[in-house]
Amino acid sequence: MSDNPTQLIDHLDNSLQGKGSPEMEQRINEDPATAQEWHYINLAVDAVRDAGLYEQVGAVKSTWLAQQAVAAKPEGATIRSIYRNTLRVAACLFIITGGAAIFKYTTTSSARLYEKYYSSYDLNTSRGNNSQDAIEEAYNNKSWTTVIALFNATKEKNNQSYFLTGVADLELKKYDEAIDKFQQVIAANVQSGKDYFQDEAEYYLAMSWLGRNDVNEAIPILEKIRDNKSHLYHDMVARMSFTDLRIAQYKSHK
Repeated sequence: MSDNPTQLIDHLDNSLQGKGSPEMEQRINEDPATAQEWHYINLAVDAVRDAGLYEQVGAVKSTWLAQQAVAAKPEGATIRSIYRNTLRVAACLFIITGGAAIFKYTTTSSARLYEKYYSSYDLNTSRGNNSQDAIEEAYNNKSWTTVIALFNATKEKNNQSYFLTGVADLELKKYDEAIDKFQQVIAANVQSGKDYFQDEAEYYLAMSWLGRNDVNEAIPILEKIRDNKSHLYHDMVARMSFTDLRIAQYKSHK
């Protein structure tokens, strides 16, 4: 539909205010062409965040705001924030000049992003008991197979043992096993109302999905972490390129 870009950018504005349109969400889910345009707009937003494009679109934004100031506004019109206006203008520019992403497109993949962003987890002994147990000792010695064997032999398991064994699985590139264990930690916290190893499990779950080449599952978790400034891994995720993640996501649908 020819008016999709305008409607989708309006949907972006409204979504940033928590007022997204269910009808537009349904169209995005059901119409491949609309879904592709929505992907491009999100790619533009992430490009603004990643590359700090605010200064580059500053002149355009100023002109656009000046035009809005002198134009007659309908009664009840909402004055959008400068932040949303910047994203709106940048999204339009990015759509028009989409060829700038060609190099990134050819060199970006979920596997490469995993290799770029993954780092081993250093066990902070203060998170566990004062006395180091066998799984902790094996983990600190980077004996991944021993960690897994001890976990399997242990009858009473807790969030720490699930998490450390999940990381051991991840180190051995056993992505499905790692995903299962991190999800166990998250599920246990939902049931108990606690957050023991919650942040760690969320971050390494996202990494496991990336390693498994399933960026679609990783992105929502990473977005949640990026938007939560109190999350232990917020700063790390905030430094990630969501533009690259969107490109990998697009390529996974090809």
